Amino acid sequence: MTKEQSNLNRLIFFLGLVGIVIAMYVLQGYLRAAPIVCVSTGCELVRKSSSSYLFGWFPVPAVGLIGYTFIVILSFLRTIKENRKLVLGLLGMATFGVCFVSWFTWTEIFVIHAICTWCGISAVNMLVIFLLVLKEYLGHKELDTV
Repeated sequence: MTKEQSNLNRLIFFLGLVGIVIAMYVLQGYLRAAPIVCVSTGCELVRKSSSSYLFGWFPVPAVGLIGYTFIVILSFLRTIKENRKLVLGLLGMATFGVCFVSWFTWTEIFVIHAICTWCGISAVNMLVIFLLVLKEYLGHKELDTV
């Protein structure tokens, strides 16, 4: 792995850890049915909305926790072995993550009519991860031959 690839991977790993911390903090509020620290009332309105539970019972922050965990694991594995499948896995997870946070942000705005600050921060975090992984994938075509 080149120095640039290594630096990108470290940044992706770090942002993945940030995402895990955010998801865990918000998820504990869901599981305890307790308010979390927020700059507005949006977090509480989102948490109490049935639209923030997939299939009516699975809290949206749990999806974020799972997704960020996979990103961290894949990024860590890249430090051990350079493998095209790991980059493709990261790209797949980051793409899913961006699609998911886009859907949920849309749901917050147009269905719930409230924005959770933490969800917004997580959405930006996932977008940055996606852009970094995409840069990694597009910038290193030699991975196609591995």
